[in-house]
Amino acid sequence: MVGSGAVHLKLQWLGLISCTAASTWLLGRIILELTQPGAVWLITASAICAFYCSDLLSGIVHWAFDRYGTENIPVLGPNIIKSFRDHHKNPQGICGHNFLETNGDNCIVCLPLLVVGLILDPTDQLFWVSLFFCTSIGGILTNQFHSWAHEENPPKIAIFLQKTGLILSPEHHEKHHSGEYDSNYCITNGRMNPLVEHTRIFQHFEAIFPPTIKKNKPPEQ
Repeated sequence: MVGSGAVHLKLQWLGLISCTAASTWLLGRIILELTQPGAVWLITASAICAFYCSDLLSGIVHWAFDRYGTENIPVLGPNIIKSFRDHHKNPQGICGHNFLETNGDNCIVCLPLLVVGLILDPTDQLFWVSLFFCTSIGGILTNQFHSWAHEENPPKIAIFLQKTGLILSPEHHEKHHSGEYDSNYCITNGRMNPLVEHTRIFQHFEAIFPPTIKKNKPPEQ
């Protein structure tokens, strides 16, 4: 993130290392259960559910930091909330971040999902263990997908995944940046945005708990 302090940088490294270790361990436990009857179907079903769960979670986090809180909040304010606000002023800025800056915070956020997956017994709860694993992987990589949606020349694999709808596409994400930044918050793959926009769940919540940040227009080109 822009302006990452020494403590924040250490937390990002800790999150990345912890997530790598936890996800590797959890994947190993899932692989050992492949001999279970119907294991492949359970894992496939969980991966499909995680595809939508990770996108919805990305939307909730994105909306919350876009609309609530200030840069003066300890830890979260200058390190995370500020980056969300700065991104609206300079959308291309995210493309200049290195891997840790891009994905470190997401590793921290998704670590609890991996911990829950490790606590569960895959022998009896394979679907749920796989769901937490796949959802966490989607969450960890969300900001990478987001960054690729802003890049002029993303990797070929990113272009392929964008065209197939497996990750966020530039065309879809442009809907968020073309208005008042008050719609299309889901940024893992964007598939949950139609449902969220149709139900207007965020707007209903805002009607009860007014946001601390007013809507704003995109910067003029």
